Amino acid sequence: MTNRGKNLLGVFAASFLLLISAGCAGEKVAAEKKEADSGIKGQVLVENKGASEGAFVYAYDSPFNDMRVPTKLISEPTAADGTYTFKLPPGHYYIVARKRVSGDPKGYLVKGDYEGKYSENPVEVKEGAYTSVNLSIAELEGAFLLAPYLAEKGDRGLSGKVTDENGGPASGAYVMLYTDKEMIGIPAYLSKPSGRDGEYSVYVPKPGTFYVAARLKYGGLPRKGEPYGTYDRDPEHMVVLGEKDFVTGVDIKLGPFPHDLTKPAK
Repeated sequence: MTNRGKNLLGVFAASFLLLISAGCAGEKVAAEKKEADSGIKGQVLVENKGASEGAFVYAYDSPFNDMRVPTKLISEPTAADGTYTFKLPPGHYYIVARKRVSGDPKGYLVKGDYEGKYSENPVEVKEGAYTSVNLSIAELEGAFLLAPYLAEKGDRGLSGKVTDENGGPASGAYVMLYTDKEMIGIPAYLSKPSGRDGEYSVYVPKPGTFYVAARLKYGGLPRKGEPYGTYDRDPEHMVVLGEKDFVTGVDIKLGPFPHDLTKPAK
């Protein structure tokens, strides 16, 4: 091989190695970027008592309604020493911690539950970093977020019958009207318990679109296996009420609730 050929071969080999090296470097940078994450971490303490095990930390986009509305951004329960790590995308969040007597991450707040908002809200989460957020929670002294019973007559509302799994009348069932199709959290309106015949009526003060469910107890999350039902003549369990609409035949059949809502959303 001539010297010129050897030189060309050397240049080609060097170029090939450079391309391989650049590709590996690019893959490494991409991998590092993919592995980088962000969020908040810290400790939850009970006021005057120390670490809070089993508390949940919640992130909201705004402080709307005192941050007592459903959110899908929920941490895993805190460890025995109250510590937690909560992965969140970059952005600004309003943070609150809660610990319910029931142990559930979701549901109504009642007397005996604990709550505490972060004193320096909103919190900024930066890409590739975890912001330190320590929270203190205190025991609540009253009942919270309970939807009031409504008027017993009016021009607008709905009625029907609640039945059990075998088709018999379900007495003592609460029918709940939600404005959120997920039907988790606080119902907008609540019926009085159904009678011995399973019949119920709900009168609402203003028009709207409502998603309808029923259960035998009111408050907290529905437990897996407990009697629970939705209005199923509509695929979205929905009833639309106009100015003077009263819809009859909104019948609901109870059956075992299929989900375990005690686990935080991923």
